[in-house]
Amino acid sequence: MLQSLTTIEAALRTVLREFDQPDNAALLASLRKVDQGGDMRVTSSANNIIDLANKVIQTLEPAHLALADHLFAYQNTQCLAGAVKLRIADHLSDGSLKLEQLATASKARSDRLRQILRLLSNNGIFHYDSASDTVRNNEASEMLQQSHWTQWNRWASVCGHEFYEMARGLPQSLEEEAARSPAQIHYDTDESMFSFLESNGTMVRLRECMGATAMAQTPGMVSAYPWGELAGTTLIDLGGGDGSLIAALLRAFPDIRGGVFDTPRVLPFLQEAFHSPAGKYADVGSRISSKNLIAGDFLTEVVPAEAYVMRWCLHDWNDEQTRKILENIHKSIIKGPVSRLVVLESVLADGTYYKGLEKISFFIRLGDRKNCSVARRLAIGY
Repeated sequence: MLQSLTTIEAALRTVLREFDQPDNAALLASLRKVDQGGDMRVTSSANNIIDLANKVIQTLEPAHLALADHLFAYQNTQCLAGAVKLRIADHLSDGSLKLEQLATASKARSDRLRQILRLLSNNGIFHYDSASDTVRNNEASEMLQQSHWTQWNRWASVCGHEFYEMARGLPQSLEEEAARSPAQIHYDTDESMFSFLESNGTMVRLRECMGATAMAQTPGMVSAYPWGELAGTTLIDLGGGDGSLIAALLRAFPDIRGGVFDTPRVLPFLQEAFHSPAGKYADVGSRISSKNLIAGDFLTEVVPAEAYVMRWCLHDWNDEQTRKILENIHKSIIKGPVSRLVVLESVLADGTYYKGLEKISFFIRLGDRKNCSVARRLAIGY
């Protein structure tokens, strides 16, 4: 066993030296930067390595350290929220600063700022050089800038406050008699979280976060599927929300027409976005007619179309509701040579760090909904 560990250690040191070679800088940056395209084979290989590395860590890490990671993880969330509140990434936008300079610019206590930046830097967010006591942005912290197109700074704030508070109800929600979701327990309400957060004003912040996430994910979704096969077809975005996905698809594929099917409350926004002269999607508004901005409930019925897309919708519903949604789509789809439903979702799987947290995040907010993989749901009866 010692020989195996020695071999692994030597191999890892070799790999890290290889990473430090100047010729590899651009490739490594493409893996870290969300706004850069790259070779999907490299990305897939890197993801597999991350999963394998996590398994190695779980095998070798002392048990008390594994527990400590969970017990003190709240510090990571709050340190990140603190850095965003102080706009540290923005203060570093022109380059590195001495920590004292950074503290002055952000109106922070330098001793405490140094502590949180040490932790964040150790976790791959910001780069802190203890020898020179300087801080600079890296690929992760750049995304926390107020002007960054992904708007990840919004999530740091919401996760450090609203979601952090909702999670307090999780232990009680595990009890045998519990029917409420963790968030309902925390807020002491039987209302759905969508309704409750809408009524107390929090939904505005959450909607901004979800819109930012959609924007960050859209380029990859546009490039990763052969949408060009739908030329000459009207593609209906079911639960299309802010319209960002269908707008991006119409911009990338000029031979596709589009539509959005969603709840009545979002239609005024969509009509303005696509059909007003100053609308954010006015450049493709001519390819979404007013009749294809449709109010409805896909649990009841779906507008007929040849092609549909659903992004981040099915995870909001339990298995019975998901079956009903898919049945309604199956009944309404117009059969033709390009007929299809494209589902853009994460697939829950063992062995991956982020996906497990995502499942818990939905459980906290919505209760027993995201309880099986979308792949299995799509297989139910189809």
